Amino acid sequence: MNRFLSHLAALTRFEIADSVRSRRAAVVLALYLAAALLGVNAFATALQRLEQQLAELLQTGPAPAGALADSLWKSARFRQMIVALIGDRETALSLFSMPPIALLYGFLAFFYTPFFALLVSTPRVAMEVYTGSCRFVLFRTSRMAWILSKFIGQAVLVLLALALSAAGAWTLARFRLTGMDAFSAAAGIAIMSGKAWLFSLPFVALGLAISQSLRSPNTAQALGFLAWIGSGALAWLAKRYAGEGIRMAWDVVALLVPQGFQLELWRMEFASFAYAAFWLLVLTVAYLMLGFLHFSRQDL
Repeated sequence: MNRFLSHLAALTRFEIADSVRSRRAAVVLALYLAAALLGVNAFATALQRLEQQLAELLQTGPAPAGALADSLWKSARFRQMIVALIGDRETALSLFSMPPIALLYGFLAFFYTPFFALLVSTPRVAMEVYTGSCRFVLFRTSRMAWILSKFIGQAVLVLLALALSAAGAWTLARFRLTGMDAFSAAAGIAIMSGKAWLFSLPFVALGLAISQSLRSPNTAQALGFLAWIGSGALAWLAKRYAGEGIRMAWDVVALLVPQGFQLELWRMEFASFAYAAFWLLVLTVAYLMLGFLHFSRQDL
């Protein structure tokens, strides 16, 4: 056991160092940061224009950017509109405890993180199998330790990328929206960043499962893109068509994809978060092990 853990630690360090050395980490960090900054900047621009038009309509004096949006966010009539728009009163009410900028960041992070996680993780194993470089490593360690090091390395990379994007989003929002509550926004963005990272873990595992099943990194990336679209489509179909009788089968489908637990993950109650976190970790292990079952039998 000690030998396995020492091998795992060494391989994980090498995986992270290889990401830095190959500039793959820099590309991933830049992608996450750019996506967050572009989204927040567009939101701030639209919000400032809306606040300017409302101020002219109501004939009020100029207010710090973001202040009017915070006041609107707390109004009862606006909250009723949001509840009707979301369609789930419990989820909508729990979201009102978060500042608008944090919810925007959360929406962006939950959208692009799965895609980037699959994009980066799908070629990791297939590339080394294709070039034959994995043989030199697997001669000295187990396949399980090697695969787990790939997963941990990619998970750490996603965590760092989300942390950077969260810091960048808050900094830009603080500069553009001077009237926002900086502390509440920072806390909200940090919470949504952590939830987005938890949401990304099954996608990292799914990407590695695909990578373990193929020898072509390009094909693995293409299938990863299809998996991202397909899992989202299955979650949407399950939500739309779930019901009584035979339609209960859609409830089972929702349990098989990470997006099926996204609503629970967004809620602020601990029970909902714990439920979503448990099943997301189950999916992470299941995806990774399904890929490993195939990889463990490959003739490398």
